[in-house]
Amino acid sequence: MKSLRLMALALAAISFSSAAAAQGFDLRRLFVGGGLSVNTVTGSDDGAGAQVFGGYNFPAITRNLYVDAEAGYMDTGKLERKGCTSAFCDAKANGLWATGVVRYLVTPNVELIGRAGVDFGDDDGIMYGVGVGYITGAHFKVRLEYVQRDDVTSVQFNVVFYPW
Repeated sequence: MKSLRLMALALAAISFSSAAAAQGFDLRRLFVGGGLSVNTVTGSDDGAGAQVFGGYNFPAITRNLYVDAEAGYMDTGKLERKGCTSAFCDAKANGLWATGVVRYLVTPNVELIGRAGVDFGDDDGIMYGVGVGYITGAHFKVRLEYVQRDDVTSVQFNVVFYPW
């Protein structure tokens, strides 16, 4: 199953890189980001975690509609199992992930976000999410997102930075 997911990631990377090459790679479209999250796993208390990521945003597909490729690392923080009294009550999940992101600009500063991809970490499998972003200026935006993985549900607050 892991090799199938790796093949899917490789195919997605080839597709995104081919699209970038066809449109001309633009260094100004690269971005990095990070943020904090509240993570939930059934049967556990919520954990405070963090994520870091980077990506590339492609030129508009149509008016106000954009597609990005993102890859990152997430850590759920400590998730304590409810009612557990042994020394092995803590759980956590972390690992790499890759998603395609669709953004729709509702106004010049507000965007709706949808994402789908694959988590390769402890909670490996499909991941998807929705959210809203606010563009604060030429180099920064903030995003609030709900992301669902196989076992972990996250509410994330992220800051995105376009360095160029």
